[in-house]
Amino acid sequence: MLLPCRLVVMRHGERIDDLFPEWIRKSTSSGSYRAFDLNMPLALPELKRPFRDYEDDTVISEMGYVLGEMVGRGLLVNKSIPDIVYSSPALRCVQTAHSVLKGMAKEDEIKIRIEPTLFEFTDLHPNGQPKFATPQELYKAKFNIDTDYVPFTKMENIWEMNETIEMYSERVQNLLQKLATTYEWSQRDDGSLILVVGHASTVDLAIGAFREPPRTVLARELISHGTKFPYCCTAIIDRMDNGQWLYNEGALPPITYMNFSSKINRDFAMRERIAA
Repeated sequence: MLLPCRLVVMRHGERIDDLFPEWIRKSTSSGSYRAFDLNMPLALPELKRPFRDYEDDTVISEMGYVLGEMVGRGLLVNKSIPDIVYSSPALRCVQTAHSVLKGMAKEDEIKIRIEPTLFEFTDLHPNGQPKFATPQELYKAKFNIDTDYVPFTKMENIWEMNETIEMYSERVQNLLQKLATTYEWSQRDDGSLILVVGHASTVDLAIGAFREPPRTVLARELISHGTKFPYCCTAIIDRMDNGQWLYNEGALPPITYMNFSSKINRDFAMRERIAA
């Protein structure tokens, strides 16, 4: 059992409702799902759920899958195959975690731990708690889920707290600090490697958590998080010999194509001030 030597924290892939806000109505008008654009998945995950449950728990696009696989391939070349994978319960994050593992041909070997603590700020969901698939349901839908994993908290507990942005920052950063100090099994000699798949704010809070002094987020900053931390952006944070953690900006190249880059906005990510 070893302490982690590297945390890889990334945002989920491109969400389909960003491209097509009316995608559920348009694709299910016949009573069954049918893609009307080739960037849409040909089939929805094998979950026994009504279409309306996808309104607050959307899927990723085909390009989202491709970018996730490219990140996985990059981590493989980088010799950064994760020992442990944590995912927000949001379906788009689970799909992204699966695609990353598929990109390194490890989707059948490495299990995904569903961790409610990683879910985004609850105020972003005025309709209330989304109806997420359970780990058991995700496993039956052919995602390699660790159904024996016991999460740090339950989603119901988070929703009952009437959460503020300060509470949200603390929730995520406390979890990341715990992951950084938890011994895990690894084939590596230098320590275990943890992959965390969450939201744009997850990546920002990860970078802020390991700075001196730590930096949180402000509610007004969430508005621009999507552009500052693009789809499938990845922050790699390494443990130094002295035990401190350092955001390793150049550890994994971004993905760039016409009018898109997964590169993190450095000036924003490295801002100094503490939330006040």
